[in-house]
Amino acid sequence: MNGFVPVTGIAAVVATVSMVLAMLYLVWLSMGDGTHAPSPDDGDRPELDDGDAEESQPEVTDGTSA
Repeated sequence: MNGFVPVTGIAAVVATVSMVLAMLYLVWLSMGDGTHAPSPDDGDRPELDDGDAEESQPEVTDGTSA
């Protein structure tokens, strides 16, 4: 029984190191493309509503009306 302890320890270390390397590889891949790059400010974005207009759904005043 005690003969398997070093084998499982080595397997655990190998699995942990391979998972860390896989995560670092995925981060390295994501940095190459423009997925996480900031978007250019072209000024064509619609402005957000300030909330003064009437909403399409009324607010629920009590929890009993479902």
